[in-house]
Amino acid sequence: MDVMKLWASDRSTVRRAVRARCQAVAERGFRLIGEQALDLSTHGLLLACDAWLEVGEPVLLSIEMPTTGEWIDAEAVVARIVEGYRHGDRGYCAGLRFTGLDFDSWKALRHGMRGTPPPVPTRALRSFFTLTNAPVFAL
Repeated sequence: MDVMKLWASDRSTVRRAVRARCQAVAERGFRLIGEQALDLSTHGLLLACDAWLEVGEPVLLSIEMPTTGEWIDAEAVVARIVEGYRHGDRGYCAGLRFTGLDFDSWKALRHGMRGTPPPVPTRALRSFFTLTNAPVFAL
């Protein structure tokens, strides 16, 4: 299986360094999994977790926009888990990808993030493009 590492600039959306209060509840068992979003985009967020999750697990969210105080509701799925072992990790976190976000909530989310900077990188920039089982080419 080929694994491709992409530049942060190749993302489809810009993440924002927005700390937002939220209520994240796992659909299965309806248990609270976290109350703090560490960064946010129009496609998802990074959630500081208080409970263990699995990739693919569905989550229900209510997020407070820090700039407006408006709450939006969304459905998401766990896209990745950050174990918190690497230097710069902010503990056990889950990357959530929105799967259900109505247009008005999307607009409020976009408006609420306006003017906020992207998060500060915690690791050095990658200086090359890598494919597993393939030679490394310098850019």
